[in-house]
Amino acid sequence: MGNALRSVGVCSALCVVLTACLAHTPAPVSERSLVVGPMPDVYTVQRYDTLYSVAWRYELDVDELAARNGIEPPYLIETGQRIALTGAAPPPKPVARPARVSPPAKPSAANRRVETGEPAKEATVPSALARPVVTPKPTVTPAVGKPPLPQPAAPQPATPQPASAPAKPAVADPTPAAPARPKVPPNVAAGAWRRPVAAAPTRGFGGGSKGLDYSLRKGTVIQAAASGVVVYAGPGLGGFRHLVIVKASERHLVAYGVNVQPNLKEGDTVRIGDAVARAGSGTTGGQFHFEVRDRGKPIDPGPLLGR
Repeated sequence: MGNALRSVGVCSALCVVLTACLAHTPAPVSERSLVVGPMPDVYTVQRYDTLYSVAWRYELDVDELAARNGIEPPYLIETGQRIALTGAAPPPKPVARPARVSPPAKPSAANRRVETGEPAKEATVPSALARPVVTPKPTVTPAVGKPPLPQPAAPQPATPQPASAPAKPAVADPTPAAPARPKVPPNVAAGAWRRPVAAAPTRGFGGGSKGLDYSLRKGTVIQAAASGVVVYAGPGLGGFRHLVIVKASERHLVAYGVNVQPNLKEGDTVRIGDAVARAGSGTTGGQFHFEVRDRGKPIDPGPLLGR
């Protein structure tokens, strides 16, 4: 009986020690950057993908990726399409050679006589084609003093006018025009940036982090850090439900990773300070990840945001 009580006491003590250790174990820190897995040589386009999101996923410059695969603006891709992520750009397209022009025909004998001044011979008309000689009828002179009476003109039948065909209605071209490439400046000026939120980040750039992480209160408005055009708005990467990528210049892409429904969609024009999303509630509702890429590579947003 005593041994059984001692065994129960030892087990109880062990449970208390283990509980204390678990209580003091820090929560695991996960990398929230918007890059998933190693880069393959070839990527198969999935639903919701755009060339910008593929380039963002693997830290590639979208223009170089487009040139490597022969994709022209506005960089449209299809589900199932295979895109080469590595390797040199394909050779330029061959230039079409101009069509060979035939030499001019030699002038005829008559033309040569005209050019050299030699009189041309009169062409002989076959007898079958010669016009018959028509003998003019004698003119009858009216008697003197009696003017000729005017002859009434014979009525001419009216020529029927053809009915005009009704004009055909204009038919719109059923093929939709391809969207134009987003018009953005070559670069973003130093003073054309602002902080997406007023709160301080919980994790800064560097040490494995490719951007800034925030833990926001419910209702906090996430604002656009720079003006531009939305080139991707869809499922998120790196643990976030939604991802919005804004092309701010020919070299800068700005990403907003959130766990709430964003206010923007692809093709929207964004002005600095516009609402991107509003932080939600719960453990993940207030999580927000912010990144800036320069020609596909992550850069520290701090100097751009003025801190």
